[in-house]
Amino acid sequence: MVYAGKSVTTSTSSSLGVSLIQCQTMCHLATRKCRSRICGYDKVSKTCFYSFDTYSDLNHNTETTKVVIIPDGGYCYSTYYLLNGARQITASSVYSDGCDTRGARLYSVASDWHEGAWSAGYADTNQYIQVSGVALQGKVLNDQYVTSYRVLYSCDCVNFHTVTDTYGYYKTFAGNTDPDTVVTSMLPSPVTALCVRINPVTYKDWMSMRFEILGCPVNELHCINK
Repeated sequence: MVYAGKSVTTSTSSSLGVSLIQCQTMCHLATRKCRSRICGYDKVSKTCFYSFDTYSDLNHNTETTKVVIIPDGGYCYSTYYLLNGARQITASSVYSDGCDTRGARLYSVASDWHEGAWSAGYADTNQYIQVSGVALQGKVLNDQYVTSYRVLYSCDCVNFHTVTDTYGYYKTFAGNTDPDTVVTSMLPSPVTALCVRINPVTYKDWMSMRFEILGCPVNELHCINK
């Protein structure tokens, strides 16, 4: 749908020198990738603006040169846990069989056969836990948890990119301050990926964690490794 006399309040990026029809096509694709909710278009400058505004955020004005595009479907308004089984999870290493990825899901508890969390086999920053596609907990049994981490994503599960902040630097997310409280961190902007890695940076006693990935699934993966 195209609404005249309206403009977006904020935008994450823009494309210059495009037509309104081109902007509609690009906006539809951007929402499917969860990179935008709606788009604004300026007929004078021929600029397409990508935005996470909702309809209630829009600016209403009498300028017919400004319009807002709201594609049908493809929204990423809400997020939820994406994991549905331990088979999706792999790791760089494990400390022992009782600390493997079977205990890596959020709210896992210790049992006779497992210590209730994933623990890395080595204490260096090359360790990661990977899911096929962050809420984070530590390991209660040994009072171990990750205090900061980075997130990497990939379209082919081979070539990975590190999530960056608004200045283009690697984004380091705050982790846990105790082994059981769930700490949730959202990405600076959504990414579309087939695989995601959580890369611990700092930790208490050892790299141990339980986690879930938050997001919204897409029917088709429009994802290109750069």
